[in-house]
Amino acid sequence: MAVAWALVALVLLVALAAAGVLLRRQHADLVAGRERIASLESAVLRLESVAVDSSADRFDGRAFRVAKTAARAVVGTAERLREGGVGALVSASLDELGRFVAEDLIEIERIATPDGTVTLLFSDIVDSTARNEQLGDRDWLKVLRSHDEVVRREVEARRGHVVKSQGDGYMVVFPDPLAGVRAALAIQQGLHARRRLRLADIRIRIGLHTGRVLSHEGDYFGRNVAMAARVAAYGDAGDVLVSDSVHDTIDGVPGLTTELLATTTLKGLAGEHRLWSVAPAP
Repeated sequence: MAVAWALVALVLLVALAAAGVLLRRQHADLVAGRERIASLESAVLRLESVAVDSSADRFDGRAFRVAKTAARAVVGTAERLREGGVGALVSASLDELGRFVAEDLIEIERIATPDGTVTLLFSDIVDSTARNEQLGDRDWLKVLRSHDEVVRREVEARRGHVVKSQGDGYMVVFPDPLAGVRAALAIQQGLHARRRLRLADIRIRIGLHTGRVLSHEGDYFGRNVAMAARVAAYGDAGDVLVSDSVHDTIDGVPGLTTELLATTTLKGLAGEHRLWSVAPAP
């Protein structure tokens, strides 16, 4: 009996020692992270100042917009680290983007059909945290700038509207499914065509869903925004995935091919949902 208790005590001591080591490592990571936050925030201020050409005494609005978008990516990561520790960095940007619909209802109303229907597009860079770590903050900001330029160019060319961009993720609305799908495919092609993005192995996943989003109480946009985000989250690098609501509209359109990828459950949404992969016709 004494031997058994001695073994129990030994196991407890080993467990406590291991826990102590883990806590010390997490504390060290958090301290280092907080120090990095300060340097990142200083870098952001310098980045935004680049948009102002003091020698010519003029303001470059487009440069400022791109700089601000890139800056938000760095500061957003830093804020999550500061508020929630190292574990907070794993939170999905797709979920965060869906919270901002209410901020932009006027512009969404302009694009929506009379019954409040729009096509929602969500995108994010796959393995963005690892890419940031690999490239370093300076090069990562350059990558985000190139990514931002491609996404916004293709969205604007098809009468879309960026509801929110947060770091490496986008939430966009389009007046119809075909415009959204064509923008998604053009974005994938445009990213691959950029040498900087190709060398950095930057690949994104995109998901689209069509539904009603306008409601004073939030009942409509809550579910459909969540659906679009879940479709995107199911995808992998290079994917353009759509729900049935989009597929039913674009099926048979010349120049496009669709293939049933999965019939699956989606987090927070009842029932099973069919997800379709879309690609340019060969």
